[in-house]
Amino acid sequence: MPRMREGRRVMVGANLVGRCGIYCGACYVYRAFKDGGRFLDETSEKQGAPREEVRCGGCLGPVEDLWRNCRRCPVRPCLDEKEYVYCFECRDFEDGSCERYEGLSRFCGERGEDIRAAMERVRAGEAEAWLREQDEKWRCPVCGGPTSWYEEACHHCGESLKA
Repeated sequence: MPRMREGRRVMVGANLVGRCGIYCGACYVYRAFKDGGRFLDETSEKQGAPREEVRCGGCLGPVEDLWRNCRRCPVRPCLDEKEYVYCFECRDFEDGSCERYEGLSRFCGERGEDIRAAMERVRAGEAEAWLREQDEKWRCPVCGGPTSWYEEACHHCGESLKA
């Protein structure tokens, strides 16, 4: 967990707010870990990892609970070094000069996430509302089950997720 500067606190449930603005609740590894079953088996196979290693508790959860790719995230050490919790605290985020962040933002945009807007919402104190909105966005329109970024069919009911 990053060190908090004096007077800073992280809200309860903040582990699903990625430090860069990614919504961890729609991550396929997080979903497989939480939802289990066939989706866990499929994710384990696709990732070439044993079932017990397909787990993640979200970005602000304990490091030992992070997915292997998340442990290698280049944003984490950058923020930790600066003693920031979120990217919006950095002037390089503010002026758009962080190439790492801008590249990640473009990548996430391709799957339907605006991580810069998410960071602005967190900065404005709207993280809980944003989390509720993201939870709704990443649900199957048929069965209401939570889904993940790359799914084409709901892993709960099998319905197509293509609009």
